[in-house]
Amino acid sequence: WTLGYDTIYGYQDIKDDEIIGVKSTSIKFKNNPKKFISLCYMFFFISLILVGFLMNFKVLYFLSLIITFFHLGLYQIKNLNISNPNTCLVKFKSNNLLGLIVFINLIIGKFT
Repeated sequence: WTLGYDTIYGYQDIKDDEIIGVKSTSIKFKNNPKKFISLCYMFFFISLILVGFLMNFKVLYFLSLIITFFHLGLYQIKNLNISNPNTCLVKFKSNNLLGLIVFINLIIGKFT
């Protein structure tokens, strides 16, 4: 998850990073950013599902993961525009909310 949102963050100043020679995932995957970020988020989402199974969480936990899925897939990836630094910052900052959503998902899984 961190690798995905850090890559989004890197797109804000990718031109400067290229000039000074910084090595980053934003630069490495600038031709296919959505594929790379999708892969990172897919591993994260599969990890959440695996945690649910290993912890014997109830169905409500898995249903609540739908919110996480839509936030990652539709809000962050589908609408990502790497050429607009302001939208990259907004997507990056939305991970605060996503962290809260994941935390609530885990609470739901633990106590239901």
